[in-house]
Amino acid sequence: MSETGQHPKMIDLDETRTVDIESLKLQYADKFASYTPKDKPPLTQIANPSNTLPDGRQRQYRLEIYPPLLNSSSPWATTVEDLRGLYACEYTGAVTTRTSLLEGFNHDDKIHQHIFFPAGQSSVSPAAPRSDASALPKFISDEASTSSLNTYGYSPHTLSEYLGFINEIVGQRHLGTSTIRKKPFIISVTGTPDEIAMSYALLANAAEMDEDLRLAMEVNLSCPNIDGKPPPAYDETMLGEYLEAISDSKSTYRGRMDGESVPRVGIKLPPYTWKGQFEMVAKCLQAAKSPEPGEGSVIDFITCTNTLGSSLVLNDALDPALASEAGTGVGGLAGAALHPLALGNVATFRKILDQHGDTENIMIIGVGGVEDQAGFARMRKVGAEAVACATSLGRYGVGVFEKITKDAP
Repeated sequence: MSETGQHPKMIDLDETRTVDIESLKLQYADKFASYTPKDKPPLTQIANPSNTLPDGRQRQYRLEIYPPLLNSSSPWATTVEDLRGLYACEYTGAVTTRTSLLEGFNHDDKIHQHIFFPAGQSSVSPAAPRSDASALPKFISDEASTSSLNTYGYSPHTLSEYLGFINEIVGQRHLGTSTIRKKPFIISVTGTPDEIAMSYALLANAAEMDEDLRLAMEVNLSCPNIDGKPPPAYDETMLGEYLEAISDSKSTYRGRMDGESVPRVGIKLPPYTWKGQFEMVAKCLQAAKSPEPGEGSVIDFITCTNTLGSSLVLNDALDPALASEAGTGVGGLAGAALHPLALGNVATFRKILDQHGDTENIMIIGVGGVEDQAGFARMRKVGAEAVACATSLGRYGVGVFEKITKDAP
């Protein structure tokens, strides 16, 4: 690296040098004849959501995720090794970090845990797949245990540490190559509105200093497992305060940076169960207008849905299967058991966002119970532009993205 901390750029060849393409073809004819192209994801077979608005216009998303598969923020996106594997996977179009705080989170393996269990069951045997952040092996491909419950908080790594991880991964992956397109990293963050504003400043500074970084920020307003701190996205006043902080920060950097390099911003939402909740969120998104003419809402994407709180799994002794901060074992439900609710949230938000010009171009990242191409197709059908995985990533590892891409629907 140079003294400025930037990776050196490729040096152009002397313009007087020429290459005889035809002679090269003859020289390597035998190698080209035996070359078998690497199998690529059959993206043409993947169902596409309708990018046409009800009046016939095309949506204008401000974040590109292609292929439209990624991980959602989860324990399986905690370490630099986790993120490196996700970034290297040819079947992911973006990588999301585990949710971080400016000063980190006091993770405790004795409290913050998860368990896999079969959908439709609310009790498990002592042999049920169970883990915490330190347990190995991480990935459990038990065919029956398609749902999960977790009592996690946030990542023990700080936001600054994640920015360091990302610099390391992107630098190692692309140094000395002419790769044009780099996958975006979606950095999940949380904290107070002021802390979110500071988090955006850190991301924007990182993106401004290194043009190889493609950064977006996802503000987690929906974790149900922090004792005494309900998810802000259920409260209109609190949600409005966060959106105002995001708008202020984004406006500050918009004038300093090229439009394409300004980090995009999304919010991760909890599951909603009645019409008034969806309307409340849409109202807040409409009110949080970007100062850029014609851009609409300051929010570029929403991720829905996070886990369903107030859920409980018992063991055979009728005791809570997990520990938790409150000591009740109550946590967030995910995986197959959440899939119908997640589909309903995506479908409802796509319909309600399309009803207003300031929200019609907000991208939806659909999350909840997808582990095969059929589930992926359902999410895309109801309006998710991209689809993210958490429980299935924990069960199968990074290979789940190839599984989703190649499995017959």
